Amino acid sequence: MRITVRTPLGPRRPDRRTADVELAERLARRRRRFDAAPTEAGFGFPVLAALVPVATSRGGEVAYPGDPMSLYAALTLTIQRSVERLHAGLPAEPSLDDVYPCWGDYPDDDYRRAADGPRPGLIADNPTTDGHVFDPRIWDDLAKEQFVAELRALQPKAVLLSSVSAGHRYALEMAELAKTHSPDCVVVIGGRHADETVRYAPGDHSLDLSWSSTVEVIRDGRSPRVVDFVVAGDGAPGLDLLMQALALVQEPGFGPNRVADVAEALELVAATKEDLTGSFTVVSLAEDEILVHPVRGRRLSSAELPSPYRPFAIRARFGIFTAAGSSALGSRTAHMLTLDACPFKCTFCSESIQISQRPTRFAVTETEHAADRLMQMIDWGAEAAFFDDPVFWGGNWKAISAFCTDFQARRAQRPGDAPFEWGAQLTVDVVLNRAKADEVAAGLDLMREAGCSYIYIGIESMAQRVMAHVGKNLTRRNPEAWVSKVREALGTIKSHGIRVGSSVLFGLDGENRETIEETIEEIGRLIDDGLLIMASPNILTYHPGTAITAQHGQNRLDYHSRKDNRPPFTYFEEAYPEVVSRLLTEDDIWYIHQAADKRWGNIRNSDTESLSEALS
Repeated sequence: MRITVRTPLGPRRPDRRTADVELAERLARRRRRFDAAPTEAGFGFPVLAALVPVATSRGGEVAYPGDPMSLYAALTLTIQRSVERLHAGLPAEPSLDDVYPCWGDYPDDDYRRAADGPRPGLIADNPTTDGHVFDPRIWDDLAKEQFVAELRALQPKAVLLSSVSAGHRYALEMAELAKTHSPDCVVVIGGRHADETVRYAPGDHSLDLSWSSTVEVIRDGRSPRVVDFVVAGDGAPGLDLLMQALALVQEPGFGPNRVADVAEALELVAATKEDLTGSFTVVSLAEDEILVHPVRGRRLSSAELPSPYRPFAIRARFGIFTAAGSSALGSRTAHMLTLDACPFKCTFCSESIQISQRPTRFAVTETEHAADRLMQMIDWGAEAAFFDDPVFWGGNWKAISAFCTDFQARRAQRPGDAPFEWGAQLTVDVVLNRAKADEVAAGLDLMREAGCSYIYIGIESMAQRVMAHVGKNLTRRNPEAWVSKVREALGTIKSHGIRVGSSVLFGLDGENRETIEETIEEIGRLIDDGLLIMASPNILTYHPGTAITAQHGQNRLDYHSRKDNRPPFTYFEEAYPEVVSRLLTEDDIWYIHQAADKRWGNIRNSDTESLSEALS
């Protein structure tokens, strides 16, 4: 199939009046058709969203350490539009929102307080927005049976799949099941895998598709054509626009639709928007042509978007937080972002600003908005919170301090509230900013006073020869050896009364058995000295678009074949034989698993806890 990149869609221009006229005529015709032959469901069509799992083996109980925030965030605008339409009813005059995806209504407080762990029952029987997400965590025979049961009962018109790269093989299988058991549905894939593999360059109006992208996998026949649309970039406005386009082409009875018709409707709807928002790319995989629709609208800040938890209950429990004492699995933990891309340029990281070039964030002047949102989560049942920012507030200590002050002020107004604690991620060099030592010290004190009980830091390696190649935030202001810097940073955080956990990454440039042994031993010493309460061993897996993937010549990553994984790879998050670091042998991976388990003891985190990063 040939690929055609369409003209970029931006803010509305005066010469688009013909689009206004055409849309008005189509809306009038659609209203007449639905008025003449209303369906049992009226003007709303059923939809289903799903988090694509990253693992195939249960290995014991699977708790809920992290809610699927990427999916939740992407659904906020289309759900908000749907709920507003549900409450407002049919407008007097034909409207773009006459026909709409039916997400149900927002959950009430009783529902939120009762929600915990996996969602019970069928989506078709749940009238809330929270109930319209399929979230299995593990992709095995039981999950497949449950997914098929959901499809058969609901017969969704749209199936929306959110996937990281490691889950892409399961996303394709879920898409195939959707097409089999709900044949009239449109399948949409988004999430980090789409962001990593679909890259539109506005400068020269070109498209870069990774070999492992959904589009290329289908185009060259490695997968059947079971996906209709891929959305990369700002998921919330992109998905909202696509759902409006899908609604525009509906006929009473909600039968099948041609992908080309939905694609044409998408361009028409975008052309008539007074305020087109978001930067995203929609790829439509029609029967005989692939169309690329770049949209470059007004940039949105996090404060403009609804809270990702507005439609959903807080179900996660994170064992690192225990102050609430509500469960042996840990406190009910909300996940939150102030910034969804890392400002630094680590060679291995798929969250780097180089991958997500237009991050959605709270501005450093919007700390009050973030504090208000966190208070709202407390009202919705959160007993703890974890900020999944790659670096909390981008490492800006003024913003960190302002947020803590704002949050403390709000907590002080409600002295009867239950205990609440939170955690965040920082880097070694952000903590050891010598030029702002006083600001750092004051910021850490404010974090503790505002309820921060835990900081997570990516140590990556304790071998100097490995860290020399990483490109981590190694500032020239801090030229000391990495091992001593790590020890000092952890000691600094601990001296301010905050616990520290870490991630360790094996397989970076310069890695060999000697550096593996060095890292395992040095991490062990940090544990012995009480500087770490948790250490998470990880294996480098190549992500499309990262610097290390290009440097290692891994431009053909198999994230599509449906192969059974096996030990020792299954002991590590997202690790598959075809995509792990070429510098590690299978024997090395066995050694890392066994040696870390022996040296670090129960400070090594469980498989359940390590799953949280992928879900967030």
